[in-house]
Amino acid sequence: VTKAQSSTGNEKEKKTNPSTAVAVTTIKETIGKRPKLLGAILDMLISEHATKGGGLDYIKTLSMKKKKEKLLDGTKAGSISILGGSTNLSCPLVADILLTFGQLPRSYEVLDIMARILDAAVQSGFISDNSIAQIQGCLRTIFRPSQAEQSQSIQSSSKDKVEGTKIKLSLKPTKASTSSSMFPDLPVDDSQFERKLLQRVLKKAIASMKEHDPQGLFLNQVTDAIAPGYFSIIDKPICIRAMEEKVMSSTYKSIDEYKDDTLLLFSNCCKYNTGAAGQWFRTEAGRQKKIWKEEIFSEAKSKFKADMAKRKNSLKRKPKPPPPLAFAPGKSDKPTSSATESRAKEAKEDKAINNLTAEDVKPLPPWKYKRRKTEIVVPSMQCLAAMLLADPFVVRVLMDRIQKILKVDVLKTKSVPAGHHALPSIFQLLNIARISTQLCALKGKRCYIPDAGLRNVLTDGEEFNPSYESTRNCLPLFSKLLLDAELDRRMAIGGDLHEAALQDILTKPELQIKEWDGTSTLYDLRAVVEGALVYLLQPGNTNEAALQAQFPRFEAALDELSGGNMLNERPFFVSMAHALLRFKSKLPHSTRDLVTGCMIKWLKKEEIATPKTAICSPLHECFMHLLNEWSSLGNLVLPRDLFLSLGEEAVAASSRGAIGQKCQRFAKLWASDDDCFSAVKEQYTRMLSGTPDARALQWKETIGIADESPPASPPGDEKQDDP
Repeated sequence: VTKAQSSTGNEKEKKTNPSTAVAVTTIKETIGKRPKLLGAILDMLISEHATKGGGLDYIKTLSMKKKKEKLLDGTKAGSISILGGSTNLSCPLVADILLTFGQLPRSYEVLDIMARILDAAVQSGFISDNSIAQIQGCLRTIFRPSQAEQSQSIQSSSKDKVEGTKIKLSLKPTKASTSSSMFPDLPVDDSQFERKLLQRVLKKAIASMKEHDPQGLFLNQVTDAIAPGYFSIIDKPICIRAMEEKVMSSTYKSIDEYKDDTLLLFSNCCKYNTGAAGQWFRTEAGRQKKIWKEEIFSEAKSKFKADMAKRKNSLKRKPKPPPPLAFAPGKSDKPTSSATESRAKEAKEDKAINNLTAEDVKPLPPWKYKRRKTEIVVPSMQCLAAMLLADPFVVRVLMDRIQKILKVDVLKTKSVPAGHHALPSIFQLLNIARISTQLCALKGKRCYIPDAGLRNVLTDGEEFNPSYESTRNCLPLFSKLLLDAELDRRMAIGGDLHEAALQDILTKPELQIKEWDGTSTLYDLRAVVEGALVYLLQPGNTNEAALQAQFPRFEAALDELSGGNMLNERPFFVSMAHALLRFKSKLPHSTRDLVTGCMIKWLKKEEIATPKTAICSPLHECFMHLLNEWSSLGNLVLPRDLFLSLGEEAVAASSRGAIGQKCQRFAKLWASDDDCFSAVKEQYTRMLSGTPDARALQWKETIGIADESPPASPPGDEKQDDP
């Protein structure tokens, strides 16, 4: 487990430690078919996530009197962030173990379903409404309280109380859906298996087609610039990438549809390339068509038929009904007659999880309850479910979906964000991911589902509800931020409203600062704004002139959302660096100056942290890493003198000193072997290694860094050694 996490957490260790895939394979071989050992390893990962994610540290900051009441209250957890990044490496490792273990024990069945749904969403890069509904179905079952715990559910009315404890999801299919199964790997009607098998076979066939097309003749779509008059001759253009997209989206319903598209691919080439000039293209098309027909398609068709026949034979055996799930551990007492009647009544309304659709997307009611010692299971299924949602890859997909909903559905239809059918549910999933470290620190002793934010529900007698503030009050502010940014782009040079702006027909929207006041505890909204800024900084999403007005808007919003403390937002800064480095040598200098000025300003915040914290912060490290990457692209992007000057500014800002003066705090850390400063020092060492020796020595003297020659002996020692 330690090797699996360290192999993705430190650049130096990547060269020596095995990859996560190798570690997962090793863990799987070690576990074998021993469920107790599987549970022990998962429990270790829960503890690791609680430690690295800050859950245990947060417990220590609370007094014993308030610990029980305030542990899961997000308003007090200032250091908690949804974007865990490298601190959440235990979460994808949990998902990998669950997905590769094979036949999981009975108690893991719903957790396995949830892991597979999230894995499919991550692989496709998109989470659909159906997937959201199915994830909610899994959470309803996993977080279901026992009969003794139902009275502890926090609801604001008797109606909500019944809704909060009633579970409308089970493994039992309804009469209307007897032909389908809850388990995606074993559908009764076999349509899902056939679709997955066809997709797997065709993916391999597409890969083989790419291998036998070394020149990429059929890879991409043909344009008129490449082939003049192509679309006047070819009615149905097709390419390998278009076919690959059809495979990934399961557009092909049969292998014959794939066959028709492939034959059309070769036919189009021969139809367009006529005469002597097209002889080579026709010959190449004939060669690839022969290989495809005799090898690729023949193998794919045989594989598909063989696997379907094997599947049909296996289904002839009478399937065993799925075992009942008991999610009230330690309770083996038989239910009373009234409880039996209640469950029988609920069973009529139950739906299998895989039958849930977009119409079933509905936020979960808030729950909060404590388990007895006899009811605690190791590992906690609630903790593992929260860790699956806290997976950085899953969080990224959820963030992308929020951005798309706001831009496509909310802004274009001029609707209220909280009124969207999926937004409150996605924000609730993000909040579950946010409290995953606290849940893991409690090891299942307390379970909690945060409110979705549609109603201002009082929690523990406190009037402030972060979820309500995010979803109802502040999400419209973010919508306005996107509208203002779009208007800035249209009013800038090259925009369709530029002439109107010059004639004072339109005025630029004012900068929002006061509107964001008091939002420093809305961690989910902060992550959404950070993601929108990263998207904006990518090449092609805006222009240099518009960014001069757009960037300060996002900067002001993040100042308030973070309370001025952006020192530990490593995932955001790493993502922003990747977006800016896509410009390569074409990076506009004005964009470079905007970003560097903003990051240095965040380093200067004196009231948020001590100088040592600022010097050793991820912000400082990521800032110098970005400068080093820009410098490697040449002086056109970042001249050496400007590089050294910015480095000096960063030292002064983080040390709370003045530019041009010696920084004793920085120099002291440089001379020490403090591990927290090693990453920052590595970036400065990289900067100085590419600088001429005389200039590097001058920079060190300005900062106050002593020469790295062997230190002189103390005066007392010199007298003793003097003959």
